[in-house]
Order: sequence, then C-alpha cells, then structure tokens
Amino acid sequence: MVSGVSSSLCVDDRSSDTTNLNPVQIWNCNGSSAQQWTVAAGNTLQALGKCLDVDNSGTADGTTVDLYDCNSTSAQVWQPQSNGSLLNPNSGKCLDDPNSSTSEGTQLQIWDCNGTGAQHWGLPN
Repeated sequence: MVSGVSSSLCVDDRSSDTTNLNPVQIWNCNGSSAQQWTVAAGNTLQALGKCLDVDNSGTADGTTVDLYDCNSTSAQVWQPQSNGSLLNPNSGKCLDDPNSSTSEGTQLQIWDCNGTGAQHWGLPN
C-alpha cells in the first residue's frame, strides 16, 4: 500500500474501477485490491494491472492523477525522493494530497514539490 504519512490514509483506486481515467484518491486504509500498489519497472506505480498516471501528461499545479493502461509514457514515472515525496519528472512536480486533506474521496494531484506532509508517502517494501 502507498500511504500518506501525514493523513494515515491510503492511495486508492476509486471503487476498484479499472476504467482508464478512473480517479485515484485517498481513502481509509483497508487492504483492498484498490490499495495494493507496487513499484514496477521504470518507476511506475501499479494497481489492478494499471498505472498511476498524470492526466493528459499535464504539468500544471492541480492536474489530477488517474488510473490508466500502463504505456511507458513519462506521465507514469514516479521517482521516490529522499524526503518521502514522489516526483513525476515529466512535470517536475510531486504527487500531492490537496490541502493535506483527510477527507476520504479527495482526488490526488500534482503540485510543486514543497516537502510538506501532503507530499510525504510511505511506499511498499
């Protein structure tokens, strides 16, 4: 599971839906398949046979992240940083929990890397 260190919530594929562009959100950690993320080749994060993807390869703050077919594009690369953040090198931005939300269902986004708890993630071993 990939968990938010400041919120104790997990990165979750909304409703375990494998449709492309399905939102990726934070949710109470429950061990479901929607939360079973693995770090795969090329620094991709995968769940349910799909990849964590920056919507439309966006580079702007607030661009949402979704589940999408793994396609080896730079929108699906997440480089772990020493401070616990996950950097998408294509955008130069980090995976972010908007406003450090603790509300289930909040869709994740990319944002300028800032080292706050909203961008600190615990990765699976």
